[in-house]
Amino acid sequence: MNIDLLFTAKGEAGLLSSENFVKKAAGAVFDPQSGSVTVEFTDMDYMELNIPVDSAFFEVLDSAPRIHIGAIKDGHIAQAYQIPLLFLDDPYRSEMRTQEIRGDNPLVAFDHFVRKCINGQPVHREDLGDEEAMGCILGDAVPSSLQFAPHLARRHAMEASPKAVPRGPAGPGGPGLGSGGGGGVQQQTGYSGQKRGSEDSE
Repeated sequence: MNIDLLFTAKGEAGLLSSENFVKKAAGAVFDPQSGSVTVEFTDMDYMELNIPVDSAFFEVLDSAPRIHIGAIKDGHIAQAYQIPLLFLDDPYRSEMRTQEIRGDNPLVAFDHFVRKCINGQPVHREDLGDEEAMGCILGDAVPSSLQFAPHLARRHAMEASPKAVPRGPAGPGGPGLGSGGGGGVQQQTGYSGQKRGSEDSE
């Protein structure tokens, strides 16, 4: 499994892997002293990523309460959700920012994130000696071109669809009765190109 760490201009961060994480990730721990990232799983197991984060990205990570987890299989998004981003020297960070971490629409959130990625770096490679593997795991493709795999596409469409607001009873009534409606706002963003930094269930 190869993994890249990607960022948006607004400071969102995500780990994009070349394969699905077999186990559900519960959180990611960043060590500012070494620049290392460890992904922790719900069964208490963990995975230490083998390429340190460049110091140029430390400040961005410091402002990110969560990190996106995504996997690409056969050119499609095969896995996408969000987990807390913890700092090794700040054990109370997640408690203070819990409300910012979890959302009701994880696929929509990941879709917005991946379409706005502008730079990043590799953070894990199966073979550190393979120089050709150090490029972006997407190759020449840009993150904004990614589409959800069929098993996630329907769920993403449901998350993105406007939610109906219950209407009041028909006919005369008190203020507000008999009127209502609602809708959702769908954001669509473009992506003009990818810049690279200093060298990524449901």
